[in-house]
This record gives sequence, C-alpha cells and structure tokens, in this order.
Amino acid sequence: MSPSAKGMEDTSRGIELFAPAKINLDLRILGRRADGFHEISTRMAPVSLGDRLRITRHPGREFAFHCDDPRIPAGEENLVCRAAHLFGDSFGLPCGLTISLEKRLPSGAGLGGGSSDAAATLLALRTLLGYPSSRDALVPLAASLGSDVPFFLVSKPALCRGRGEIVSPEPWTGPGHGLLLFPGFSVPTPWAYQAYAGNPRPGEERGTRPWGPVRNDLEPAVFEKYLWIATARDWLQREAGAALAMMSGSGSSVFGLWEHPPDPEIVASARLFFGVDAWIEPFALLGRGVASDLGTPLL
Repeated sequence: MSPSAKGMEDTSRGIELFAPAKINLDLRILGRRADGFHEISTRMAPVSLGDRLRITRHPGREFAFHCDDPRIPAGEENLVCRAAHLFGDSFGLPCGLTISLEKRLPSGAGLGGGSSDAAATLLALRTLLGYPSSRDALVPLAASLGSDVPFFLVSKPALCRGRGEIVSPEPWTGPGHGLLLFPGFSVPTPWAYQAYAGNPRPGEERGTRPWGPVRNDLEPAVFEKYLWIATARDWLQREAGAALAMMSGSGSSVFGLWEHPPDPEIVASARLFFGVDAWIEPFALLGRGVASDLGTPLL
C-alpha cells in the first residue's frame, strides 16, 4: 500500500486521526427547499479543537466500537459506526476493525463533532485499506450521513451550499485565533430552523472587508429564547474586544476571533463570568498555515 494524502500512511496495524470541530463564519438562509430542508450558504472552517479517532485492523470480520464517553451510543445511532458499515457496504472490508473514539468535544455544542468523527472514519479506512483510489468517491457516502460530513472530508475553510453538502474550498482572510464558549446545553437544530421560519429575519451583519460583512441568520430566533447565548456573543464583542463574535451554526456555542491568540486574562475572565458549567477553550483556525495533525500511523 502507498502513502496517502495529508501525512497519513498505511500501516499493518492501524491509524489515529484528529477529527476537528468546525465553526460557521457566515450562515445565510436562502429559502425552503422542496425536500423540506432550508437552502443555505455558509462559510465554515475547521479549528484546533477536536476528537481523536483510532482504527486498528485484525483478522476475521468482527467489528468493535469503544468510546471513553459512556453517553455516546454505539450501533447505528452512532455516526462512526454508520460510516464504517457504509464504507464496508460500498467498498468491502477484508478484515475486522476496532474503532476507539476519544471524545474531547462536548456533545450538542453545534461544532459538528459527530460529523467530523464520521468523516474521519471514512478517511481513515481509505488510508488503512488503500481504496477507493480517489477521495471523491467518499463524497456520496459522506453526504448520505449528514449535511456537514462532506465538509470534513476537505477540512479547510470552505463555502458550503445546498443543505451544506456542496463544498467549495475558499480561503479565510479574517482573524485566525479564537475563544469558544459552550454553555453546557444544546439548541436543537430543527427547532432553530422552525423558529427562523416562523419569523424570518436576517442576522446582524458584522466584520470588515475583505472577509466581511458576515452574519448568522439563526441568531435572532435563537437569541430570543436562549439569553445566555446572546449574552455570551455580546460579552465577546464588547467586553473581550473580539474582532468578530458570532453564534456557530444553530448554537449553542459562540466564538470570538482575534488576529492573535486571546490574552490569558480574557480566557480567565470568561471562565469567571460564565461559571463552571461552561466549556471555554481557546483555538486556532486550521487550513491557514496552522498544523492540523490530521493523521498519525500506529506503529
């Protein structure tokens, strides 16, 4: 087997991958589609926070999945398991597999963790097994697993259209360092879109050229019910001095961006202000010259 892209190499035993989170740098709702979904245009970027996925191969046909977070389900409820089975149904699996997921991202944060884990599974299996020959062959599988999954096959800043599954890499020239705030509760994505449909209003445009203005059209509807999220966005913008502060996707995470890593005093102030229930982490955008640590062979 030959070496594959982005520093990942085939090995006889397995591979370990970093599965990055994403943030939405812009989210515009263009209308309702015939299939019931909303047509969107969104700019997404992977960040330096994420899960780790390890896949090893062994003789036989047995498949096993392990996660260090007991709240993560196994079986077809889990996107990693669904991705592995879909890969096998589409291309075949000549061996047994053991998949271990180290869950570093909080569930329900709106950061695409499950979608990223699914894409990492497809990429790891392609590297480990040496097929299919083109990464493009994974795109239909990714799209069937979820709207965000194709983006994580690219894992660089991109414009995503349709339901989000049509991915066009696009450089992000705005600030590249940030602080992420997750309140510890989730916002159901279907509810957020339904709330928007009941009173469709565009989000507030912010940012400066050449990377702005940007907006998130789900913010007005979500902010009306979830005051914590609105407060966190305003705190990042006004108190912490972020060049850009937005809700990511349908929430509940919000982020602020700066040209340089946020001052440790800002991070400490955020943890003091929002309390112990909030998950607060600095990050860097990937695909802008920052090492992404996408794959490591297991020796």
